[in-house]
Amino acid sequence: MPGQYDHIVQQFLEEESGAIVCLTEDAVFARSLRNTISRIIGFKGETLFPFVRTGPALDKCRELSEGGTPFLVFVERMLDERPNTDFILRLTREFPEARVVVLTWEATHDTVAYFFELGVRRVLVKPASADRIIEEMAMALDPPSELKKLTDRCGRLLGRGEFDEALEVTDRILLLKPDSARGLTMRGDALMAIEETDKGVQSYMAAHEAKPIYMEPLIKLAAAFAAMEDERALSYMQQLDDISPLNPERKIDIAEQHLMRGRTEEAEAYLDRSVEVAEREHLSMVGDLTERIVDAVAAQAPDLAVKYLNRVIDSKRVLGRDDLAHFNRLGIILRGEGKWKEAVEVYEKALSIVKDDPVIHYNMGLAYWEGNERMTALKCFERAMDLDPQFYAGSIGAALNIGSLYLDLRQFADAEPFFLHVLDLDPENATAHKRLQDARDRVAPVLERRSREQEQAAASGTINVDAMGGDSGGLGKRGKRSGGKVFNVDETSGGKASKKKKKKGGKGHRLDF
Repeated sequence: MPGQYDHIVQQFLEEESGAIVCLTEDAVFARSLRNTISRIIGFKGETLFPFVRTGPALDKCRELSEGGTPFLVFVERMLDERPNTDFILRLTREFPEARVVVLTWEATHDTVAYFFELGVRRVLVKPASADRIIEEMAMALDPPSELKKLTDRCGRLLGRGEFDEALEVTDRILLLKPDSARGLTMRGDALMAIEETDKGVQSYMAAHEAKPIYMEPLIKLAAAFAAMEDERALSYMQQLDDISPLNPERKIDIAEQHLMRGRTEEAEAYLDRSVEVAEREHLSMVGDLTERIVDAVAAQAPDLAVKYLNRVIDSKRVLGRDDLAHFNRLGIILRGEGKWKEAVEVYEKALSIVKDDPVIHYNMGLAYWEGNERMTALKCFERAMDLDPQFYAGSIGAALNIGSLYLDLRQFADAEPFFLHVLDLDPENATAHKRLQDARDRVAPVLERRSREQEQAAASGTINVDAMGGDSGGLGKRGKRSGGKVFNVDETSGGKASKKKKKKGGKGHRLDF
């Protein structure tokens, strides 16, 4: 058997011109790997590429992939005394064709199951003899058999959406091996794609029975039952979590199932575990994972959304512009709960990190407005426009809000261009039409009154304080921005998607960025 393994590796390196990338700080293993390869093929050109840092290793994998060179990667489970899961995840997702062998000093069931779920081919426990290294390489390379050729072909057909042809190939796979878990799973995929749902589910179940440790049919069953809102989805998700407990995203899936059934405490327990796993295994995922948690719980359990946003903010040693999204989301949720003062505190903390973000100033203005502190709200809006006069361009919600506050404060002329901008984006917007007309109806009497006062002042020889720059009396203090013209801005070029929220007191709508 050792000779057979040598032949497989030799064929990969010489006939296929394959390469080996090794990411390890273990100098002993790196030397042993080099000696092992030398024993098989000798020193024939560049075959082994050793690295101790993830960046250069990833660059080499990208270079090999772009050049069409097949490659195998040895990668440490721990690097620089931290889990290397982020790199392994990126490697398997960016280069699905790579054969990956994880190196570790000890292999637990939990870690091995999760690595296989990520697409890792083999796990090699160190220290390892030369023969053991060769065996693991050969098993990872998995030279094509007739069965493998058929499953690879079926996978390509499924990827191209040729489901009838894929079904025919699964017939041939199951003829060669009737209990092939992979073949049964692929058959389920094809059946589900042509909306033969019951038959697809039966095929997944048969695959699971054929090989209970194979996770793919369980994943497909959980997804199928979740789409049908069937309670069995939760059961399959929990089975998967038992097999592979280091997957933080599945724990969110389970939490969502509990939330759908009103079981908030059970949901919170799974979400806590999800964040704990991410903080331990996937530092780069924590922010995105928190956003997903907030999306999952905001509607049904906003207190949990606040908890996890605070947790991700508090976990950062250094906060920067990239973290503003978390502050912004937290402030919006607090406002939704009527906690406008707490929202203001969140926005103030965000501005202590980045002072020049117009969206934070704008959303802080919304919070003050909801607290009926209208003049402070206006100052926030105007500060946002001072930082970026066009920050609201393309956003119907922001323009409508700014115009409405000016209208509310009787600064009619200042309100007008914002309503015009809304109508430029949405000519049928009834709210903007009505408020624009309100502003124009009120500006005319003010102009008439102003004209009479100026005539009386001229006749009496007195100075009209209003004419010299006193109270605007409805004409506006800032003047018509951009001359009151309609802003011709493409909706895709500015303004972020807005979230609608009713104003207190029934005064219309306020929309967040």
